[in-house]
This record gives sequence, C-alpha cells and structure tokens, in this order.
Amino acid sequence: MEEEKNELQEINTEPEIVLSIPQGDGKNKVFSIPRKKAITFAGLFTVVFVCLAGAAGFYGWQYHHSQIDKTAYQEYLDHKSEQEAKLQSLLDDNEKMLRDMSEIHTLETKLRRAVIQNSGDKDFSDSLDSIGAKQGVKSTDPSYSGKGGPGADISMLDVAAAQNKNLTAQIDRQKKNMHELLTIIEGRNNRLSILPDLWPTDGGVISSLYGGRTGPINGGFDWHPGLDIAVDIGTPVYAAAMGTVEMAGWNGGYGQFVKIRHGNGYESAYGHMSGIAVTTGQQVRKGEIIGFVGSTGYSTGPHLHFEVFVDGENIDPLYMLKKAK
Repeated sequence: MEEEKNELQEINTEPEIVLSIPQGDGKNKVFSIPRKKAITFAGLFTVVFVCLAGAAGFYGWQYHHSQIDKTAYQEYLDHKSEQEAKLQSLLDDNEKMLRDMSEIHTLETKLRRAVIQNSGDKDFSDSLDSIGAKQGVKSTDPSYSGKGGPGADISMLDVAAAQNKNLTAQIDRQKKNMHELLTIIEGRNNRLSILPDLWPTDGGVISSLYGGRTGPINGGFDWHPGLDIAVDIGTPVYAAAMGTVEMAGWNGGYGQFVKIRHGNGYESAYGHMSGIAVTTGQQVRKGEIIGFVGSTGYSTGPHLHFEVFVDGENIDPLYMLKKAK
C-alpha cells in the first residue's frame, strides 16, 4: 500500500522551475514556480513585450513622419514667404517705375513746350515735334505690348514680372526720346553759340553804321567795314560768340585788336580797345570778356569797332544782332 501511495504522489506532482537568487550574506534564496505557471507568465510577458514593441515602433514611425511633415510644412512656409517677398518687391518696383515714367513724361512735355514757345526756328520745332509724335499710341506699334484677360490660373508673381518687363521697356524708350531731345537742343545751342549775334558791350550807342560814310578825320568818302559803338572807356568787351582767338594784339589803325574764329565760316573782330584780356589760340565762350573799350589806333574817341565776317567777307553786324533779337 505504501508503494502505491508514493507512486500516486509522484504522478500528481507537477514539474517546477527552480530559481536561485544569491543573497548578500553568501546564501541563495530559492524560488520554485510550477512549470505551467512559468510558461503562462512567459507567454504573457512575450505578448506584452510584442505589444509594447509594436506600439513603440508605431509611435516611432509616426514621430519620424511627423518630423518629415513638419520639415516639409516649414519648407512650404519658407517658400511661400520667399514668393510673397518677391511679389512685393516686384509690385514696389512697378509702382516706382510708374512714378518715374510719369515724371519723365511730364518733364519731357514741359521741356518741349518751353523750347518750342521760345524758338522761332521752324526746323528746330519740327525736330522736336517728330520726337513728340513717337509718344502717340498706334494700334500697329509693336512697342506697345499691353495685353490681358481674366487669367484666373496665372500666378500674380508672373503677372508682376511681365508688368515689370514692359514698364522697363517703356522707360528705356522714354529715356531714348529724352536723349534725342537733348541732342537736338544741344545741337541748336551749339549752332546758336557760334553765331556772332551777342551785343559786344554793356550798353552804348551806335556812332557809325556799316557801309559808306564821311571820313571821321579827313572827310571825304570812307567805307566803314563794321559798326562803331560809343561807350565809356574801360567798359568790358564780350565775345559775340564762342570760338578760338585768331589774333590778339596791335593791328595798325585798329589799335588794340582781337579777332575770333567761330566756325562754319563765321568770324568777328574788335578794335580800338584800351586793353586785351585774351591771347592768340585761346578758346572763349560766348559772352566772355576779351578786352576793354578804348580809343587806340585810328580813333577820335572811346568806342568799340565791331566787325562780322562770313566766309571771309564783311557783312553788316546789325544783320546778326537783329537776327538775335
């Protein structure tokens, strides 16, 4: 009977897993866990571990992609800001160019009107009008490229860039017109500057005209090749036009004498001066002081003898002086 009882206990005894944990006093603490429970706990632990690992992987994936999304979104915001800045810059440029165009056009119009109103030169006025005609709008003129429509799918950045390009081209055309206008005006001024039509003294009266007269000293017929202007001694004498001094010094009956070559066949001469303020070869401007009134040479009193030449021939200086008026 005893042997049967022991065999029965061995059959009913469940296998165990023994764990031995060392203690600080040199002894081991022994735990025994039924094998089935150990397997159950291991299974639960595995399931929990797998779940935790899966959750960690999922949230890690989510975090990774959320960072990518954040980076992409930030890049989008940066790009958007950059585009908005470019657009604003183009709009600012467009506004400034429109103001510049308006100012240039207004200035050009006022300048043209002022010059034409103060000019009796028909050819000169026609030249200015030819430039002004370029401002007129023609339907077939390729320089006017303004076009448009609803354009709902067009980027405002592209629109502003196109406007910028067209405005730049229009400003370039206006600058060209202004340059042509200035060239014409400068050309006219240069032509006028070489015309000896400036009254050569401060005031004075005409004491002897150009042409035949009675000789001032010996009487009889005398041909007078210039104009005598009686004025106080020491009065400044001015160059009647811009040019190069051909002669500056004593010249017989002319006394202290200056002759200036102006170009295009024009020359002028000044005699009987008390002093000379220029030298031969010197460049002078119109209205520049070249000497002072005197009574040197063949003269009966203080005055300026003034002559004008065209292609080497004397002409009446009053013709040039009246033309200036």
